[in-house]
Amino acid sequence: RYTPNVADATEAQIQQATKDSIPRVAPLYFAFRIMVACGFLLLAIIALSFWSVIRNRIGEKKWLLRAALYGIPLPWIAVEAGWFVAEYGRQPWAIGEVLPTAVANSSLTAGDLIFSMVLICGLYTLFLVAEL
Repeated sequence: RYTPNVADATEAQIQQATKDSIPRVAPLYFAFRIMVACGFLLLAIIALSFWSVIRNRIGEKKWLLRAALYGIPLPWIAVEAGWFVAEYGRQPWAIGEVLPTAVANSSLTAGDLIFSMVLICGLYTLFLVAEL
């Protein structure tokens, strides 16, 4: 973005790139808190459910059953928030202090990508059929 060849960047270009590449804090801050909150909610639901099963009162606590039902998507939300934290938090580097994301792109065309995805999906469909 600042020079065609990263190896030829001047000190001023490096300093400007450094200033421009500092990510915003708010998205990372809230994504991390969402991830941790989902984890603690799951832990609480599991602990309360375990305690209720041990005391043989799981059927009496409708609120706990409802919480367990509504808690089903929590692992996926936590995983997505964690992925966001990992990817957004490492910006602007694809490889830390070595390869900036601005130059870490692929030379594949859209057709190459579509072909690869169709091939992989087809192969895994064959694996599924063979397994059944």
